[in-house]
Amino acid sequence: MTISSVRFLKATAVAVVFVLSAFPSLMAQGDDPAPSPGFTGVSLKVQSATIPPRGTYQYQLMLTEPKPIGNGSARPTMPSGSVSGISLNDPIGQTAGVAVVSDSGILINVSSPRGTFGTSPDLDYPIITIAETIPPDALVGSRFPASIDLPSSLFLDPLGQPYPTEVAPGTLTIGGNTAISNIIPGSGFQHAGTTISILGMGFDATSTVNMAGLNLTAADYQLVSPSQIDVVLPQGILMDGERIRVKTSGAVVTYFSYLRAQQIGVSGHALVNQCYPLFARAKYLSAGLNWSRGGTTFTALAIQNPGSLTAQITLQMISASGQVLDTANFPVTPASKITRDLTDFFAQPSPEAVAVRVTSDQPVQMLGLLGNDATGIVVPVFVSAP
Repeated sequence: MTISSVRFLKATAVAVVFVLSAFPSLMAQGDDPAPSPGFTGVSLKVQSATIPPRGTYQYQLMLTEPKPIGNGSARPTMPSGSVSGISLNDPIGQTAGVAVVSDSGILINVSSPRGTFGTSPDLDYPIITIAETIPPDALVGSRFPASIDLPSSLFLDPLGQPYPTEVAPGTLTIGGNTAISNIIPGSGFQHAGTTISILGMGFDATSTVNMAGLNLTAADYQLVSPSQIDVVLPQGILMDGERIRVKTSGAVVTYFSYLRAQQIGVSGHALVNQCYPLFARAKYLSAGLNWSRGGTTFTALAIQNPGSLTAQITLQMISASGQVLDTANFPVTPASKITRDLTDFFAQPSPEAVAVRVTSDQPVQMLGLLGNDATGIVVPVFVSAP
């Protein structure tokens, strides 16, 4: 049985979206085409990969040359599976987004206020990755296209003007026996002597490890099992977006790391439960978020704790005059995140409420989500520092 397909979701012109879906009936043939020489717009490329059944495939959307993107809209096409993670790569970590993950596909809205998205000078780094698990019954030898749907794609420069866009598609081939599924810890600055665990499958005594920016030797890593290699860092490194390659006697696999935080609980709002927040790298002890609501519009809040200590969070519902109308408290454990409609915290909010104030006793990442139940679209909203 081959990988099942997912239908595309439709986005409105006002949404900035990446949409994931799959067309397994369209088998890729031949080599990947190259971008046109001298193209002046956004030239994209999707990396090809060979991944075994039960392995993790990381879709990697690359730029062939740096291009500042303020916002973008695209429909990536790739075989469907169980999505285990999504990340954005910004060289200075100031881009944020939100994915809506449903049975119909994935929508990701991206915002880069300073236009730093897409400006990394290292073209080996993707602007977006999507990790998914290949079904155990995927047919070995099957080949599937991995690309974007250009007619449904839109990339805007920092002034809001659209770029012309082209793409060189890649191919996912089902086969081999090696894959990387996760990196722990996968984010933050990790000091020399820290153990980094590479999780996956197909690792053996021939496996060698390469991490961008580090000069690893065989003494720096150890095969723990066919599903784990541990690396002791010889020097400190920022793990967000770090490129890790594992080479065995029969394969080379590449993975870009990020924090895959554990979701805490669920929201009472169905659309919020479908949201996958994509945080900028900034951390806060306090911040504010405007509360927009009415009709089918709602505001949600996502908090992620990348630290090693539990963060105690306090929310205050605020009026236009600055009066505190209500308070809510809750913990966020290490390497975890919570995503809730504000009405999950304040079930009967005062009509005078216009904002929430968020404080934490540990540095955490925060992101507002502005959604519309009528359209199913959710966009990221940056919190404001005090």
